[in-house]
Amino acid sequence: MLAVNLLPWRRQQWQRRRRQSVVLLGCSLTITGIALLAGWWRSSEALYQQQARLNEVSHLRDGLQQQLTLQYSLLQQRDALLRTRFVWQQQQAEHQRWQLFWQQLPALMPDTLWLNRVERRQGVLVLEGQAQSMLSVRDFRQQLMTQPLLAKVRPGHVQRLSGGDYRFTLQARVQEIANE
Repeated sequence: MLAVNLLPWRRQQWQRRRRQSVVLLGCSLTITGIALLAGWWRSSEALYQQQARLNEVSHLRDGLQQQLTLQYSLLQQRDALLRTRFVWQQQQAEHQRWQLFWQQLPALMPDTLWLNRVERRQGVLVLEGQAQSMLSVRDFRQQLMTQPLLAKVRPGHVQRLSGGDYRFTLQARVQEIANE
């Protein structure tokens, strides 16, 4: 047999395999690095987009919060105006009721009766006057009871004067306006 020195050939083959392994390892590392960079770039891009969306949503939320605050403030102002308007309307209605009462009062009084004093105290209207007869006082009281302004009319003090006339006092409770 022939003795062949295969050592240089093996060494070349071993170096070639080693170079191929190094190239393959380098390619693998490069591809892995590129894949990692691409993944990192995609995730950072997605993170940037999410941050942009989050900022946009935050601005929208702040705008809505401002609108809600403004709307709440406007509703409070509207409620205050409605309360003021309601109070004003009640005062107007009360004023009209009294105006109508004062306009009708002379027609309610019999000819033989006259008033000396009219006073309003804590929801009670006190009418003091003189009449020629008790019948006139009774008729006047009944006429007052027909008035929507007055809830109840009670006779007060009655005194016969020396000239034959009667001094009388009537107390009428004022009817409150029903709240709507």
